[in-house]
Amino acid sequence: MAGDTVLHHDVWDGRVWSARPMRVVDDTGDRVALWFPLGTRFKRAIPAPGSPSQTSRGERLAECARLGRWDFEDAEWDVSTLVLMRSGEWHAVWCSWRGGEHLGWYVNLQEPFRRTSMGFETMDLVLDVVISVDGSWHWKDEDELETFVARGVLDDALASRLRTEGLDVVRRARQHESPFDEPWPSWRPDPAWDRPELPRGWERSCR
Repeated sequence: MAGDTVLHHDVWDGRVWSARPMRVVDDTGDRVALWFPLGTRFKRAIPAPGSPSQTSRGERLAECARLGRWDFEDAEWDVSTLVLMRSGEWHAVWCSWRGGEHLGWYVNLQEPFRRTSMGFETMDLVLDVVISVDGSWHWKDEDELETFVARGVLDDALASRLRTEGLDVVRRARQHESPFDEPWPSWRPDPAWDRPELPRGWERSCR
């Protein structure tokens, strides 16, 4: 129901990788729109104490996933974001704002979402696409994807699939297909909504 708080989980190998509270904007069955406002507190994976030292963020996270060992840190979201997901798709489209200004589109390549008793579950698959308001675009975190493949966390076939998926979303944006042909950039949340908060039990996978 619109305005309800749900839990958006990233889950790796059956264990929570990140946990974000979001508000439901729309849920029509095959498509979901979730509001993740500026300043929302959430949890994300970090190396557990005693983990081997790594140089880059990609190396640190790849080792966490490879070893199946990580801890969590508190984080605060730094933009206001509308998360748009459709059943069966290997991505979510994020529409973001800062200070009321539309920042463009962020394509988060991820596993198709699954419904849980507390909300939704997926897994971020490292590679992203950034599409600017003017239609220009670029890959994000290609180096981290290469690290995940080199460490054996993800394989070449999945990496190729992610690149194909990202290019198809860019094509859809350029051809003004859904959701890029919809008025999401001018959407605003109900002013009565406060920031969502993580519920108890956020650390457990709910599938």
